[in-house]
Amino acid sequence: MTTGSHGAGTLLAGRYRFEDLLTEHAGAHFWRATDTVLARSVAIHAVPSDDPRARSLMEAARLSATVNDSHLLRVLDADDDGELAWVVNEWGEGLSLDLMLQRGVLAPERAAWLTREVAEAVAAGHRQGVAHGRLNPEAVLVTHAGGVKLIGYVVDASLHPPVTGDPLYGALDERRADVVNLGALLFASLTGRWPGVAPSTVPAPPGESHRPLRPRQVRAGVPRVLDAICDQVLQPEGSHHVHLTTAHEVAAALADFTGGVGAVEPVALAAMHAEPTVAVPAPTDDPTDNGRDDTGDEPTRAVPDPRQEPPEDPEATQLSEAVPHGRPGPAMEHTALHREPLESPDSLRPMQAPDVVPPPPPFEDSPERPLFSTTERRVPAGAAAHHEPTERWDTPTGSHRAASHTGSHQTATHGGGSGSGPESWLFTDSDPAPAQGNGHEGRGWLRTAVVVGVVLVTLVAMAVAFTLGRQDGSVLSGITGGDDDPTQASQTPSQRLEVASVEDFDPEGDPSDENPEEAPAAIDGDPATAWTTVTYRNRPDLGGLKAGVGLMLDLGEDREVGSVTVRFASSPTSFEVYAAPRGVTAFPTAVSEMDRVATRDAAPARAAVELDPRPSTRYLLVWLTELPPADGGYQGAIAEIAVRS
Repeated sequence: MTTGSHGAGTLLAGRYRFEDLLTEHAGAHFWRATDTVLARSVAIHAVPSDDPRARSLMEAARLSATVNDSHLLRVLDADDDGELAWVVNEWGEGLSLDLMLQRGVLAPERAAWLTREVAEAVAAGHRQGVAHGRLNPEAVLVTHAGGVKLIGYVVDASLHPPVTGDPLYGALDERRADVVNLGALLFASLTGRWPGVAPSTVPAPPGESHRPLRPRQVRAGVPRVLDAICDQVLQPEGSHHVHLTTAHEVAAALADFTGGVGAVEPVALAAMHAEPTVAVPAPTDDPTDNGRDDTGDEPTRAVPDPRQEPPEDPEATQLSEAVPHGRPGPAMEHTALHREPLESPDSLRPMQAPDVVPPPPPFEDSPERPLFSTTERRVPAGAAAHHEPTERWDTPTGSHRAASHTGSHQTATHGGGSGSGPESWLFTDSDPAPAQGNGHEGRGWLRTAVVVGVVLVTLVAMAVAFTLGRQDGSVLSGITGGDDDPTQASQTPSQRLEVASVEDFDPEGDPSDENPEEAPAAIDGDPATAWTTVTYRNRPDLGGLKAGVGLMLDLGEDREVGSVTVRFASSPTSFEVYAAPRGVTAFPTAVSEMDRVATRDAAPARAAVELDPRPSTRYLLVWLTELPPADGGYQGAIAEIAVRS
C-alpha cells in the first residue's frame, strides 16, 4: 500500500492519527499527527515499505535515538508494518529559521546566539559519531519560549540524496558538511542569504570566482568578529591563520562573542529580531544626588554595545539593498550588551580617567670604573682639588694620619667638593685602598682562565674516550653483558611466514562477503593494491550495523606466530587479531571459534602487534572494528599483511 492511501484521519498503529501533511518529497511524507494515547502532537516521517529508503529510515531512527541532547526533537517511536515505514518525533511549536528570515535578518547578537545553540547540539552528536546530515534553515526551529530545536536529526537526511561533494569544498563527509552548514547558518542569519551545501529555499548569496562574498560585503553593519568566524568556516583556503573545522570550535568561537549563556538569549520568539539591551545608571549633574531619585533607585540609560559597528563600512557593498529589510537599522542607544570595562568596583557609574603621571627622570650615567685595580685610586678630574681633608687608616700599618689637601690621587673623599656633577665620587672611606701596589693586581682573572681551560680539556678528553669505547663495546659491556651474554647468544631472528591463501571474512553481513575479489591484494607484496571494505555511513564502528569485518589468513599448517604487521591504505583504523586453536584444519565460520590474541586502537598507516604468548595456529584473522573517514562515510583498506614467527 502506498502512502497516498494514508490520508488525514488515518490511524497509524492504532495510536497516531494523521492531521496535517506538512511536506512531500519523492514519495516521502512529513505529517503532523496526534498521539491519541497521550493527547499530544507529534511529527511523523513516512515512506512506503517497498521504497528503497525504508531500511535507511529505520537505521536513521536508531542512530538519532542514541544522541541525548535537549536541543533535539527526540525519536519517540518507529516501525515498518509491511505497508508503511514510519518514525515518530517530538513536535515543536515555533518558527523555523527560513520563515524567520522572510521577516528580516536577525540582530548580530541573536544570530550568534542561535548558531551557537545549534553548534552545541551538533557537537554533542558528533561526539557520538552521529551527524545531522541535512542541516539547513528549515531544520532549525525557534520555539515560542525562545529555545532552539533541531528537526529531523539523521532522519531527514535518510530520505534525501546524500551530499558527497561540492565544487568549493571537494569531497565532504557528513560531519564536515555539518560544520560548513553551521557557518552558513550564521551567514544566513546575518544577511538573509544561504551559502551552505545542504539545499534550502533561502536564496543563495552573490559570489565571486565560485565563492560567496563575506557577510560584510553582502550587508552593512555586520560585526567584524562574526564576519571573521564565517570566513574561517566557509573559506577553508582563505588568508586567515585560524580554521574552524569542528562544531565544538564553532561553538567556542561564538561563545567568546556572546559572553554568558543568558547574555543575549531571547525571552520569547518575538524578541529574535530585536537588539538585546541592558540598563545601566545614567550620570547626573548634581554631585550630591549620587545618581539616585527620591525612591532610592538609580535612574538608568541604554549604552551602546562596543562590538556593534556603524553601518558605514568600506567593505560593505550595495548588495545589502537586495536583502529584505524586516527591521530598521540598529540604533546605537538600543544595542548594548556590556558596559565599558572602565568602571568603579562599587558603582555602576563610569570612572573618570586617571591623572597623567609624568615619567620618572632618567638615571645619570655613573663615572667609569676601571676593570682592573692599579696602585692608585682614580678620581674624576678635578675632584681631588675640591675635597676636604679627611682622616683615614693605612691598611698595611694601621697608623692613623691626616690626608693632605693636595692633588694626590691617594686619598678618597666622602662625597666630593660641591656634591654635584662630575665632582661627585662613588668611593667612601669604608672601602680601604692599598697603600702601595705590589705588582700582582689582575692575577685573579688569569687564575680563573687557567681553571676553565683545564676543565674544558678534561671534558673533551672524556668525550673522546667514551666515543672510542662505544666503538669496541668496552664502555657498555658492564650494562649489556658484552659478547659473553648468554641471552644474546640464545636469541634468533624472526622469520616471515608464508601465507597460503587469504579470504574476506564477514559472518554478520548479508550477503556474507565483502569485496572478496580484492582479498589477494593484501598479501601480493604491492602496497599500491589493497582490499577495501564497503562504505559505512554515520559512524566509524561500521555504522553500528556489525561488530567487525576482516581478512582470514591460511598459513597452510600450524605455525608459531610472534607478530603481525598490517599496512593500511588510510588511517586511523582500530583492529583485533584472532587465532584459531591448535589443530583446527577447517575454515572458521565465526569469530567465537577463535581466540583474540592482540588489539590495537586508532592504529596508524603501519601497525605491528606482538603476540604474547605466541599461538600455534593455522588460521589468523585481522578483524577491523573501527574504520577511518572516507568519501560519504567510513571505509577500511588493508594494503599488506606480514606474519612473522
